[in-house]
Amino acid sequence: MQISAVTTRSKARSGVRTGSNPPVLCEEVIRELRIERIRQAQDEEAWIHNLKKYLVDEIRDLTQEEARSCGSIAMNYEVDQHELMFYCPTTKKSAADRHKLMRLETLH
Repeated sequence: MQISAVTTRSKARSGVRTGSNPPVLCEEVIRELRIERIRQAQDEEAWIHNLKKYLVDEIRDLTQEEARSCGSIAMNYEVDQHELMFYCPTTKKSAADRHKLMRLETLH
């Protein structure tokens, strides 16, 4: 006697599958993946990597020229708690408005 798994047409049409389903990524996992990809891309660019160091007061790792260069543009950038750098141009807007400028909705 041989037993085989069978899927009926109604199950196939409804999208219900038997067997193992691929893992479903929850929103939090997707958010973390996005953050990691952005962080990796930013760290691959030398000027962004140096500016992030400057913004978190790790200037001992920078040459005098790199620190001077970063100092001239640092007022327009911020680093968040995920070590991501955001461009925040100097304006007369409130701090709350400034934080909304370049933040992805999923990173709130």
